[in-house]
Amino acid sequence: MPTDAATEHTESEQQLEKVRELLLGKENSRITASIQKDARSIVAEVITEALHDRQQKDNSVNKVLQPFIEDSVKHSVAHNSEQMVSSLYPLVGSLVRKSVAAFLSDFMEKTNQLLENSLTIKGLKWRFKARQSGVSYAQYAASQTFVYRVEHVFLIHRETGLLLNAVALDNENKSDADIVSAMLTAINDFVGDSFLSAQEGPKEQLQSVSTDNFNLLIKPGPSALVVAAVSGNPPQSISNQLQLTLERIHSLYFDELNNFNGDNQHFDTADNILRDCLLSEEKIKPSHKKKIPWFAWSIVLLALCYTTYQTFDWVKSTQLHKKIMRLDSQPGVIIKQLKINQLDNIKLDILRDPDAVNITDWLNSNELQPSTFTIVERSYHSLDQKILQQRAQRIISAYPSISSTWQNNSLALAGTLDLIKTEQLINALAIAGLTQGENLTTAQLQLTSTEHIATSQQIKQQLFNQLIGRIASIQLNFSVASGDITAKMQRSLNRLYQYIKQLAPIADDLGIDFGLLIIGSSDNTGNKAANDILSMNRANNTADILLSKGIAKDKIYVVGLGQIDIVNISSTSRSVMFNVIYTNHH
Repeated sequence: MPTDAATEHTESEQQLEKVRELLLGKENSRITASIQKDARSIVAEVITEALHDRQQKDNSVNKVLQPFIEDSVKHSVAHNSEQMVSSLYPLVGSLVRKSVAAFLSDFMEKTNQLLENSLTIKGLKWRFKARQSGVSYAQYAASQTFVYRVEHVFLIHRETGLLLNAVALDNENKSDADIVSAMLTAINDFVGDSFLSAQEGPKEQLQSVSTDNFNLLIKPGPSALVVAAVSGNPPQSISNQLQLTLERIHSLYFDELNNFNGDNQHFDTADNILRDCLLSEEKIKPSHKKKIPWFAWSIVLLALCYTTYQTFDWVKSTQLHKKIMRLDSQPGVIIKQLKINQLDNIKLDILRDPDAVNITDWLNSNELQPSTFTIVERSYHSLDQKILQQRAQRIISAYPSISSTWQNNSLALAGTLDLIKTEQLINALAIAGLTQGENLTTAQLQLTSTEHIATSQQIKQQLFNQLIGRIASIQLNFSVASGDITAKMQRSLNRLYQYIKQLAPIADDLGIDFGLLIIGSSDNTGNKAANDILSMNRANNTADILLSKGIAKDKIYVVGLGQIDIVNISSTSRSVMFNVIYTNHH
């Protein structure tokens, strides 16, 4: 009987299943089809409210949608960059300004932290402690600055032990995260296999791993583990956050976790969820005991003082250099080297004409201390016009009967003077840089009668010979095929005329008759007959100038040599030469 009842119950179930299949369709296909038909309108009515409610509940909408939005923006930028630029262009200026302002603010804050933590006694102690502990200064400073800080968060597949995703404060390389994941899995398996109390029942599971300054908090779930690496002492709030994060991941990635085949790309979008676990709490510092980085400010103050001193010294040296260099503009003074080692140690190397200003006097007149100078002075002969005038005045002052005037930088002498003193004066002026016919004129200088010259015949003869030599040293050089007398030749002829005037009274006293021989020549280029004529023309033109100055015609003899055929001279022999021929009539 019981068997019949069971058989009857089974048949009833089979009949009921057939009725369901007739009403609902195979695998509820009729209901599913009906829902799918109106699904769009049904979802459209409630999607906004549903998204709002879910966001209010666990803030998961942002975390899910953000990766998709980021991928969409990347795709749009890659394929529609021009449209993106056009749309964003009005915002770029404002964004750049805000970015720069944020960067400067962050830079100043980090600089201030660097000054407070690195250039203080505390900062130096931290560096020493970090070296002793074998950790980096940044890690040790973080342990001293924060009550706790989550450095890394790892998402690990529970069954395989593979790393699904990881986030870090400083965005470290994920290769390190893979190593950590593998090690944690190995340790967890070792603990579970080694401390299993019976053959049946769940394995033991690590909850945390601790060191002196570091903790690993492990939150296991059905399909994944969330591990947080925490520096400092982690509070319960971190464990609670890990639990919430683990539940969200299992909820959002349920299918991916259950069907995991080793590909972790499906979990790339979990970054935002994991970052909720990167919590930290900074140690509270007493507000009334704000530490001042005296060591850092001392260094800054010393650097500022040194810079100020160097700047002041440079300004003073520059001003002093300009002031001393004004000496170089003084006539007859040339500064070869000026070296300012310090404001009271100055080396001055100069060239100075004896008639120039005295260096010590100039320094005193310009409010400079000569005692601070090391002066190396060398003499030189200056041709500066002011120095020439001073030098000439000093020479002429020895001859009271002579007056002088300057006309167009040329010295004109006037007065009476005997022949010997005239010769001495002209020689002295020549040594001083004043030459007859160039910047010295003696046309108004009258020579006194030789009867009053108290000198020996030997001295007169010596003067006579000197004048003859000077006349013979004068030579006029002409251009090719030219016989014109130039302005430079005129100055030479003026000098020759002055020599003739000086020679005449001496020749009378010595009983000598003399004449001036003017010799013209030409080079060996061109026709010889033409060259003979050209050489004579040059001599005649020269004689005409001397005759106009007052030399008697019977004292001049003109001759034309024609062309001169002497090796190495013939090509430059376009000239007129002078010679004095004389005889003693006593």
